[in-house]
Amino acid sequence: MTDRIAARPAWSVRLWQYRDNPHRGWTNRLFSDAEVIGAIDGAPIGPYTITELAVPVGHEPGQPRPVLELASWFRDPEGEPSASGSAGWTGLLIHQEIAALLSLVLGIRLRGDDPLIRRRLPDGRINTYEVAGRVVPSAPTPSWASPIIPGLSGRRADFASVRGHLESLPRLSPQYTVQLVRAARQYADALWIAEGEPELAWLMLVSAVEVAATSHQVATEDYTLLLKKKFPRAAEALLAAGGEELLAEAATTEFTGLINSTSRFLNFARTFRPGPPSLRTTDTAAQLSWSSGKMRDAFNKVYDHRSSRLHAGVAFPWPLLIPPPAAGDGLPAEVFAGGPYGSGDTTWPAAELPMTLALFAHLVRGMLLRWWTVMADEAATGAG
Repeated sequence: MTDRIAARPAWSVRLWQYRDNPHRGWTNRLFSDAEVIGAIDGAPIGPYTITELAVPVGHEPGQPRPVLELASWFRDPEGEPSASGSAGWTGLLIHQEIAALLSLVLGIRLRGDDPLIRRRLPDGRINTYEVAGRVVPSAPTPSWASPIIPGLSGRRADFASVRGHLESLPRLSPQYTVQLVRAARQYADALWIAEGEPELAWLMLVSAVEVAATSHQVATEDYTLLLKKKFPRAAEALLAAGGEELLAEAATTEFTGLINSTSRFLNFARTFRPGPPSLRTTDTAAQLSWSSGKMRDAFNKVYDHRSSRLHAGVAFPWPLLIPPPAAGDGLPAEVFAGGPYGSGDTTWPAAELPMTLALFAHLVRGMLLRWWTVMADEAATGAG
């Protein structure tokens, strides 16, 4: 397989490779409507320190507040040339990449403000310099009295698992770090906007899975054979123009988004599907069956809605864009039992409503974390 997908790691991961400059650095605050516990010692994680922040005086519960401080010293790339093209481009700054990864690991809304420059003085003291017009992140205003994704606001997230995940990053192959950050960004953005833009959240969550699924397929399947099977005439033309080498290169670059997109999505979901939520309704009629067949049908329907929205402009069914119905025990339902469900003069049968946005967000996070863990375990085994 060619490594043109990403010639080097994501920007935030490259800091592990550079020489420390202990005199100039940056720091910024990470905002959330959740609570993060356990990040109190500030022990470095590679080039970063992440510390817990106290609740500001007068803070209103449920509103985003600074929960963590992220800091690092600038590091010297020692003459490394600039990247060319978008192969390793995530569209994020270093602190934004780390915030997206933390959002995924912790399962919370998390977004940073503008970084501040800090300098270490000759006597060891550190000065931090404010910047004009520092932007504080704010989440969209909810449209409903109850949340579309229950349990996020006010959630207590344990920082304990963060260190192991972040410390695995330098061991991963460069292309994996880039794809991981891209997927984490889609997940983090989906959580941040879900209450105000639930349809966009659906699209971003599906895209998060697609990013990871494509990376996993490229790594585990013979793309040359897939290209020959799915696009035989194109494969013949590539072979005539440049032989097997050109065919292999095209298969893992230009054709990655075209080869078995639906199957790729469903296979990734099957391979990395997590268990049910720890807190779920006991009303079996309101639960999504965790059987392979039922789960595949549900994922397939989600992907159908996503494709119709992107390629035909067909909006997601209205019931998927509102808070989940209450199950018989009062907890949020995972599926839409009974039906039909309607808005205005349009109705949808339950078969068109595969699961709630809240459950899909749980599944996407679980899949991405299991994929990350598998990559880290494989890298550790290979290093050993």
